[in-house]
Amino acid sequence: MDTLLSSEGDSQRTQYPYVTGTSIIAIKYKDGILMAADMGGSYGSTIRYKSVERLKQVGKHSLIGASGEISDFQEILKYLDELM
Repeated sequence: MDTLLSSEGDSQRTQYPYVTGTSIIAIKYKDGILMAADMGGSYGSTIRYKSVERLKQVGKHSLIGASGEISDFQEILKYLDELM
């Protein structure tokens, strides 16, 4: 298993994701960028969750989107909230 060192000591990240999936698309146009994502969360090969947030505003002018394992995205959002 991968190990990531942090100020709080050693923490481990999963190599076997549980809730995965989604598609994210971003389109640049003259006046800005449009981002969209589906809200499905798969557990194995079955869509189990139908309202998973995959886009998050960060600050006044930024938006972040993530696909794949939801816990990784939640961890990133936690760090960003601490920085804000």
